[in-house]
Amino acid sequence: MDPKVLPIELDWRFGIVERLGRVRMKELMDFHHQSQDTFRVAMRAWKKETKEFEAKYEDADGDDLIDERDSIESLMDRGHTFGIVGLYTFLERFLNLVIEHLRAGGAPIPDSQQGLSLHKMRDYLAQHAKIDMNRPPFDWTAIERLQERRNCIVHADGWITDDFVIRLRKVGLRVKPDRPLRLPKNYFEHTWKLVNETYQAVYKECEAQFGFAKQQKVWFRPTRKFTSDELRKILQEATEAGVAARKLTTEKLMKVAKQRRRDHDGCGFVWLTLDPKLLKHIHNLNIPNVNTSYNTKTIVEDFNLYLTDVRDYQRMSASLDGMRAAAAILKKHGINSRIESLAD
Repeated sequence: MDPKVLPIELDWRFGIVERLGRVRMKELMDFHHQSQDTFRVAMRAWKKETKEFEAKYEDADGDDLIDERDSIESLMDRGHTFGIVGLYTFLERFLNLVIEHLRAGGAPIPDSQQGLSLHKMRDYLAQHAKIDMNRPPFDWTAIERLQERRNCIVHADGWITDDFVIRLRKVGLRVKPDRPLRLPKNYFEHTWKLVNETYQAVYKECEAQFGFAKQQKVWFRPTRKFTSDELRKILQEATEAGVAARKLTTEKLMKVAKQRRRDHDGCGFVWLTLDPKLLKHIHNLNIPNVNTSYNTKTIVEDFNLYLTDVRDYQRMSASLDGMRAAAAILKKHGINSRIESLAD
């Protein structure tokens, strides 16, 4: 394809970011499940120990057992908060990576050595990728609450200071000062779903607008519309040029084969990929020896043009040269195509 067809273009590395995201999200859920299982095992052991202690010492106060339970619950809470911190950290890091890829792809986003704030990333996505995180499917209020809860956990060890009273209330949370931050029931599960849906939505929007499929669609789009008569003439010219090039290469290969007493050419199929709408137009023309992969009865993902006169199954190298010549004629008339082949 040509060097640039969109103002912002994302390459194959952007897909790796999404796949690594899936891995990280699974790790976070696995960590949560593991910590839950560990807590349940510890509590069963504590209950068994408590029952045996009470049966043996009826009048004992059991302060050590109470302290042990508090310790178990404290560890559970710590594991819970670690999970919340991990989810927010992933989301923030993922959005920063998206911004980096958009910048590398051509978006005029200023570079930042320390990374961007959550709100700054939201603004850049809206400005350069037309992704409005204030609207569905995004839940910006929930994301802001996650951010402030995470900040309270990380910067104040989960204690609601006077500063965090203001910050938490600003995002709509009802809290009181000088007490530990309490997370809602099943908050990790809800937050995991929020983060997963958010990062997937951002990825899909960016990929749909700037990914390879979009680039290919724009690149294949003809520079103008063609009448049926124009297409017939262009395809005739392309076929003649392709046949001539194939024959020339075949003659050269035959001479080499005769000198070496061995034929080095292979067998295979060669075709051209075109713009889907243009291919449908060509399909409806029913030109002899010009076939397509277009099918009116099924959904197809391949949009192939087969120039039967140019192809020679026994001479794949010659057929490739023929298709290159045919593609050059198409390009001369404003029709981009990509040469495809399959060795047999």
